[in-house]
Amino acid sequence: MLDSHHSFWNQWSRHYQGFSETIEPYRAAQRALAEGAVIALDDAVTRPALTVLDVGGGAGNLIGPMLTVLARKRRSLAGVRYVLTDGAKDMTTLAEARLASLRSAFPEVDLTVLHADTLADGFEATRAGGPADLVVSSWNIEYYPSDLRLEIIRRLAHLAGPSGVVAFSSLVQLPQPLTLREVLMPLGQAQVLQALLTGGLGRMRKVIASLRQIADFGAAVSAGDFPEKPTRDELRQLAAQAGLPSASTEYQLFGTSVMVFARKDGTRPGPLPRPAISSMLIGRPGYEGHSEIVTFGSYFRELLRNPPAI
Repeated sequence: MLDSHHSFWNQWSRHYQGFSETIEPYRAAQRALAEGAVIALDDAVTRPALTVLDVGGGAGNLIGPMLTVLARKRRSLAGVRYVLTDGAKDMTTLAEARLASLRSAFPEVDLTVLHADTLADGFEATRAGGPADLVVSSWNIEYYPSDLRLEIIRRLAHLAGPSGVVAFSSLVQLPQPLTLREVLMPLGQAQVLQALLTGGLGRMRKVIASLRQIADFGAAVSAGDFPEKPTRDELRQLAAQAGLPSASTEYQLFGTSVMVFARKDGTRPGPLPRPAISSMLIGRPGYEGHSEIVTFGSYFRELLRNPPAI
């Protein structure tokens, strides 16, 4: 049986929600996953009835971005059913707490939070309303041992309908000796300065508090019983072995995470969004083909042009 580390997620649920909603790189990563998933849906996005299954959806951070992107592609969100599942009760409690505001923003959508481990033995798609048009999972697979990852992707594919889309993201191994903190810290510093200039000390303190939560969360993950993160090639190969040979991959979160998109009918998804890669990764093994450079200055200017909502 798959060990989903539910106790860990219950312990860190409040902290995880805080920084994932406040720090712009994490918000941008969720938007990129939503945009890529909708691209992969192609013409199916306009079906009168459309079901999205958010596996291991936690506090529901992906719901807003996904429904926002869908709203741009559909005449109406009527007929859209969005089901979030997670085996960590404290996470689903947070997701349930935000349902009122989400239903106010997206009144036509049938929103459901299901406290259940979608990856557990015996879970069937009918518990979430039947095979889904889109099965999405954000930052889950990297917390499982490598010998279980193939089974996880197979289960994601099993939950999707015959012509459905599977989309997931995962943190990946960084080139030695870089750490996630080293890549993201300059971007966090830029957001602190932007918050001070645009919102004063109150907003700056809120951003700093969220950055500290990121540091604490990263330390907990590093100290916990978690396996080595996969590589981009490993994720691509596992998707093929799971019956998704036409999967497309793209980096997100400034090169520290990878998104995977696949259609069960074998059709390759169209061109995907290409978020910027951190300048620290340019030219490193696995990142040779990426020319986008993000520095403190360039990210700061982008924040001033498109300030995050805090």
